[in-house]
Amino acid sequence: MGAVTARAPLGFVVGLAAIVTGGLAVAEALTWFASRDLTADGPDDGAELVVVLGYRSSPRGRTNAMQRWRTGIALRSVSDHGRLVFTGGPTRGVRSEASVMAEEAVRRGFPADRVVLEEESRTTWENVRNTVDLLRTADTIRFASNTFHARRARRYLIRQAPELAGRLRPARDFVWGERPVLTTFLLVYELVRTRLRPS
Repeated sequence: MGAVTARAPLGFVVGLAAIVTGGLAVAEALTWFASRDLTADGPDDGAELVVVLGYRSSPRGRTNAMQRWRTGIALRSVSDHGRLVFTGGPTRGVRSEASVMAEEAVRRGFPADRVVLEEESRTTWENVRNTVDLLRTADTIRFASNTFHARRARRYLIRQAPELAGRLRPARDFVWGERPVLTTFLLVYELVRTRLRPS
């Protein structure tokens, strides 16, 4: 009887671990597919623009964890000849989201002469709308943010300028096993958001 009681909690723990592991694996797979959704196949040569989607800064105008993450995604996604387009107006304080993130990129070693700022937008839709004319000059277009946010931006670009759809390429917003818990949270958030506000 005692042996059965001892095994029951162990079985529960093993079962729970299997469920959690399976859930994380499913979330990773779905996020990987989303990272490539609405992108086109083709060469990555020619003029490249990586649009870094804005995120509200701290009241003191310093970068926060989300801004540093998006900047990091942009830096590992941009090619040796590409430019980074930072977007976002001053939603907190006097400094724009774009300038705060651009400063972070330059601090990490990215050439300042390959940085472009868009400092008027306050939403993702405006991030895209205010950069469309610039994006028309690019052969390759990437959006840098978390996977589902970047996919939303691609969707917005296709709605605003469908002729640019063939230039969309995936950014390196997803790396297997990099942040599995956060990946799962963002997947759930996107599912809830899509249900509440279809776009």
